[in-house]
Amino acid sequence: MIDYEVSDGIAFIRLNRPEKLNAFTNAGLTEYVAALDRLDRDDSALIGVVSGAGRAFSSGSDIDQRLLAIADEGVDSRSLPSEHQAILRCSNWKPLIAAVHGYAIGHALGTALLCELVVAAPDARFQVTETLYGVPTASFWAHIAGSTGAAFANDVVLTGRFFTAEEAFRAGLITRVSSSGQHLEEAVALARRVLAHPQAALRETVRYRRAVLAERLQHAGIVAGNFKWDMTDGFKDAIRARAGR
Repeated sequence: MIDYEVSDGIAFIRLNRPEKLNAFTNAGLTEYVAALDRLDRDDSALIGVVSGAGRAFSSGSDIDQRLLAIADEGVDSRSLPSEHQAILRCSNWKPLIAAVHGYAIGHALGTALLCELVVAAPDARFQVTETLYGVPTASFWAHIAGSTGAAFANDVVLTGRFFTAEEAFRAGLITRVSSSGQHLEEAVALARRVLAHPQAALRETVRYRRAVLAERLQHAGIVAGNFKWDMTDGFKDAIRARAGR
């Protein structure tokens, strides 16, 4: 599902499951983590650009494989693969840029927001789908509110509505809105601007930014408590309905 290629110091990490709008399976997330680890160790790569093949960045977690396994088989959600540690606890702190188009929803919204910079096409649509499925959203709220303030976070997290690239930009959640069809090209241009500067100091800034984010997300998880959302009828019913079961 994940392509990795380096050119002129930029690692291009592409989500490549276009027939499923690049929805993350467990295997796909494991591949993505491996790509992030490869970037961290790769001396030829100084910065990463994450994008999606086909019509979207990503539609988030694969309903059939990841979420139905929790609802029907009692799989512990904490055991599922995630890229958080590969980004927040890496060794070399190379910046990441997300180039987003189409959809970046659910898990994929988190994937984009973990990057230092987010360039979105005008057609990009974002959504905290966890709200619709009965999954607690404390971490999303903390992440979004940390960038935009509470009002915008309250709006998009509690309603679970789609919001546009322009809304996200005006709220301070993403870096810029590209010209139509130019999200990847503008992300690469931004990467080259970052690469034009001495990298050691920039990486220290990335390390600090991720340490602050990790602390914020950890605090959200602690305060949210031990609510067993994966055992609730609301979650199970929502996931089965979404999967047509």
